[in-house]
Amino acid sequence: MVALSLAFALLAAAPPPAAPDLLEALGFDNGTVLLSETGSYGTGIGAWSAWRLTDGDEKTGWCSAQGQATGSTFVWELDTTWELRTFSVSTRYMQESEYPGISARSVELHLADGGSWRKAGSFQIGKGERKEFPLPAATRARQVKLVVTGNHGNAEYSEIAEVGLLGTRAGTVATSQVAGSYATNYGPMRFVQEGDEVYGCYDWAERSLVWGAVQGRNVRVTWLEESGETVRQGTATFAVTSDGKTLWGVWFEGGSLAGVWSGERVPESQGPKCIPKKKGQLQTALQRQGRAVLYGIRFDSNSDVPRPESGATLDEVATLLKEEAKLRLLVEGHTDSTNTDAYNLDLSARRARKVVDLLVQRGADPSRVQSQGFGRTRPVADNATAQGRALNRRVEVSVAK
Repeated sequence: MVALSLAFALLAAAPPPAAPDLLEALGFDNGTVLLSETGSYGTGIGAWSAWRLTDGDEKTGWCSAQGQATGSTFVWELDTTWELRTFSVSTRYMQESEYPGISARSVELHLADGGSWRKAGSFQIGKGERKEFPLPAATRARQVKLVVTGNHGNAEYSEIAEVGLLGTRAGTVATSQVAGSYATNYGPMRFVQEGDEVYGCYDWAERSLVWGAVQGRNVRVTWLEESGETVRQGTATFAVTSDGKTLWGVWFEGGSLAGVWSGERVPESQGPKCIPKKKGQLQTALQRQGRAVLYGIRFDSNSDVPRPESGATLDEVATLLKEEAKLRLLVEGHTDSTNTDAYNLDLSARRARKVVDLLVQRGADPSRVQSQGFGRTRPVADNATAQGRALNRRVEVSVAK
């Protein structure tokens, strides 16, 4: 009886299970795609575009098209069914001094989970404020619609700094099937997909390559373009809509968000003239730029152990080291700007060391591969946005001196 009482006492004293971390359901880095909008002052990723509604930065907001102070409508598709906890709207940093009454005053939120739309509520916002609105328990959605129904008096325009939906995934995220050809704004493009590895090419420069990895809805890649002696390299994040018809993404160069990269799926006969080749892309990047990003190597949050799906990329690097007898590589760990500098530096160093250990286990010569952590000091994208931070969390390899 004493032992039984003690067991019950221990159970009673045990802490409750930790609540899951709430994520931004409308974030592109979490696989959400803007399906439609009825008009914005800006286009693409430009100032005052619809993209700025959910870019994670209140200082870069959205503005309606002229003469459309009310009625602007936006529809997003989430990567799976989400359980939503909180809806937020911000009108901070908007242009009230130049355009009095331009801040949105009221919006409607509509939700759907594969069926018809249902109104989740009407919400009121003041000038220059951010408000959070708790949603009823068990609020679930796969599609989200926002309608701007009023502002504070401006007859021509309405502005919103940011909207957000915090929640957790209530369903399984299907791995994006990006393989195929697309007619994009940077020429015809073709992806090949092998598991969660992707590679491809597009008809833009004399030679234009992409390679990277799929994680859920998102496809994160490195792109490289060669034109004569000129070589450019950057990163990009794509997503494919659930019907498989539309590829939508953004690209970065020199650490800055540079543009939209999107297109519709087309028959293979309308694809690019170039032929995707998996072998040689990593080698080409190292030869031309001296470094390459390895988005195929992934870690759980705060962990220095690569996830199992990282094996294919590790095998590729180890094979290259075996084939190129004179090649020496530095494995670099990089983080985003969250957490402290000391923590980020330590985590990035531990991750880089672990990658080296796994390369050596695969037969790489330990004298030809080193490791170093750089923390947040060498971003390849803007840390001000969630999608930029996702690209900055990476492993790179560079040619060692």
